[in-house]
Amino acid sequence: MIVEHHVYFSVFGFEEDPEEVTRVAGVEPDEVWRRGETYSEAIPEARRRDNCWILTSGLDQYASHRDHFEKLLIRLEDLGDRLPALLEHYRCGVGVSRYYFMDDPGFYLPARLLERYRELGIPLTFDQLALDAGENANGH
Repeated sequence: MIVEHHVYFSVFGFEEDPEEVTRVAGVEPDEVWRRGETYSEAIPEARRRDNCWILTSGLDQYASHRDHFEKLLIRLEDLGDRLPALLEHYRCGVGVSRYYFMDDPGFYLPARLLERYRELGIPLTFDQLALDAGENANGH
């Protein structure tokens, strides 16, 4: 089964140029969104509503979710004292997208990995949405 994962740290909802976030972070982002930019050329009228600065795990989408979380954690730990400055001055969070097709879509992360995120000031909570396109999608 092929599963796609995306795990990233984002700074969002800020007014200044994303270059200011880069200055505070001390590292170049993997991706930047600027308010007003289009989401895609396919739908040019759909525009970004906020500025967003993104640091990814750096792994490809087929690496395991645990590997993504571990790699992102290392990247965040490498920020040193710049991470608390980001957390103090900006809205920040970890985003996760996991696309898979199976009857039991649960996943596991070790407690120590979650604790290391909490130690950085980034507690993780998870909400999960599963859509069923099968016969029983609407209870029928």
